[in-house]
Amino acid sequence: MGPDLVSSPLILPICMLGVFVATTATVLALTTPYETPAKRLARYARLAGRPGSPGATANELTMRERLINPLFTAVIEFAASVAPSRARRTAASELAMAGSRMNPTLYLGLQTILMFGTPSLSALYVVSRGAFDTTGLIVLGLALMWGRRLPSMWLKRRIRQRQRTIDRALPYSLDLMVACLEGGLSLDATLAKVVEQTDGPMASEIRKTLQEMALGRPTAEAIRDLGERTGAPGLKRLTDDVVQSERMGISIAESLRTLAQDARIQRRQAAEELARKAPIKMVPVLIFCVLPALGIVTTAPAAILLLKTLGQSTAP
Repeated sequence: MGPDLVSSPLILPICMLGVFVATTATVLALTTPYETPAKRLARYARLAGRPGSPGATANELTMRERLINPLFTAVIEFAASVAPSRARRTAASELAMAGSRMNPTLYLGLQTILMFGTPSLSALYVVSRGAFDTTGLIVLGLALMWGRRLPSMWLKRRIRQRQRTIDRALPYSLDLMVACLEGGLSLDATLAKVVEQTDGPMASEIRKTLQEMALGRPTAEAIRDLGERTGAPGLKRLTDDVVQSERMGISIAESLRTLAQDARIQRRQAAEELARKAPIKMVPVLIFCVLPALGIVTTAPAAILLLKTLGQSTAP
């Protein structure tokens, strides 16, 4: 049995394979560095002054970053795929007006999830109660209404606030532009001076327009897009006047001075309108908050005294 095993034709390949495996294991054990590739990439990025690369942070990702966030993104993209392309363009335009950096896909996905998820949860609530009564009907109606309108209401509110902020800062920016243009500055330098001296949504939008013009976009097209992108009435009127003045060869400073006067008049009229609305808005507060407290303060002592008098008169 022993001589047959030694003379077997398989003994030579087995020995060669064993020697190869042992040699390979020895070489890898002696040449493999102590630090892992991820640590080595992190060290290289640290030495180069750059943040860690994706490979360097792969072992440092949490369960949320590896599983929950990709799953949530996939659900959002699937929900957003139901919306038509027209709704996607409208959402992108409204998000730009609101100054939000949210991706239109994310907004449409959240809107779709709320539109179908809120009624589903309310239906489960009604079914769990075991009876479909008036309360269940009200819950379903509110879920259907708010699930569809809540994202759009939030977005429109942000758009109104941003446009109001831009219109409020417009008169001061117009005065600065008039002074710069009359001082001999070009339109690009005037807009840069407005960005330098002001802040807020208007400064950020003008900065974006200047960047587009620096990249080679025509001036008239970039300025016209400034008004359309924000949707603010005052700024849109400003951009239309600037484009028309450049096209017709009219002095931009004169048109901007007239526009600044009109903006101040409109702002004063808006303030007067709010002042006239203040007494009307104070009526519910007076009726439901001030008058009950005043009535309690004035009638409580008399009521206490009356109760004490009646108690003494009825006592034996």
